[in-house]
Amino acid sequence: MKIADILVPVDFSPNSQRAFDYALSLIEPDGEIYLLHVIDTHFVARVSEEGFSNPEAAMEQMRTKAEAQLQELINEHASSGIHLESMVVVGTPFAEILRVAADLDFSLIVLGTRGHRGGGIEELLFGSTAEKVLRATPVPVVCVPPNWSA
Repeated sequence: MKIADILVPVDFSPNSQRAFDYALSLIEPDGEIYLLHVIDTHFVARVSEEGFSNPEAAMEQMRTKAEAQLQELINEHASSGIHLESMVVVGTPFAEILRVAADLDFSLIVLGTRGHRGGGIEELLFGSTAEKVLRATPVPVVCVPPNWSA
């Protein structure tokens, strides 16, 4: 089964790279993959509260870095013939993934089950981003585990 358009949330962790690789294996030859990076507003607030940076400067640095990393991923796969797009948004990761998936009417979401923060007390109490997306979206979701390899 090949899919026409896939949303792949990425946090640049090894597992989000595995999710991207898996999406590449599912996409139709003329399909589209959208890489989505969410700048977590709660993380930006914590950085600011600790005195490392003001929120606007921190957000701009994160956006610039994320856009560059997304462009690197796109450039690495430019010769594949698959149409790749990227987006950087600001908000709560699971909520933004759900919003973008609904607004752009994707056929499938492919995401890693553990990202950079995977496994902390917050995840234990409130669930992971992947779990929240799974519970709330009408779009089919493929969760790629940390030990998956192509």
